[in-house]
Amino acid sequence: MKLQVFLYSKYGYAQRIADELSGMFRCKCDQIPPAYQCNKEKLIFIVYEKYGKLDKKLVNYMQEMDSNKAQNIAFIEISNTGNEGLDELGSMVKANKVNVCGTHSISVKKGLFSKGQLTDEQINGAKKFADEQGKALFDFLRNK
Repeated sequence: MKLQVFLYSKYGYAQRIADELSGMFRCKCDQIPPAYQCNKEKLIFIVYEKYGKLDKKLVNYMQEMDSNKAQNIAFIEISNTGNEGLDELGSMVKANKVNVCGTHSISVKKGLFSKGQLTDEQINGAKKFADEQGKALFDFLRNK
């Protein structure tokens, strides 16, 4: 299987989701920027948190993503609204001929003095989204 999960996490939300996905698919999970670049992956999940501006490391990594590294990317964003950076990141990879096969938004309110919590429902929603993306691209997952 040519599938990987990458994450960008400052507060631990993305780490929880990414760990669930890598366990579900039994695939590699790596921090952005990863130790090794992608090589002809069929599907990559990018799980990230956006509270404020998109981090430079995440932006640089996404700008370097091209169709030789990945054919399809599915984004999972965790932010106050759940949809603060999806358009910007999607445009970056589409410019390099990488297909954005899906996006999933998770809203976790984080204030200056308070940290929101991921719910089981949100984690299960991300897993359901990932399962749908995987089944759309990999025949053997359809039989599960």
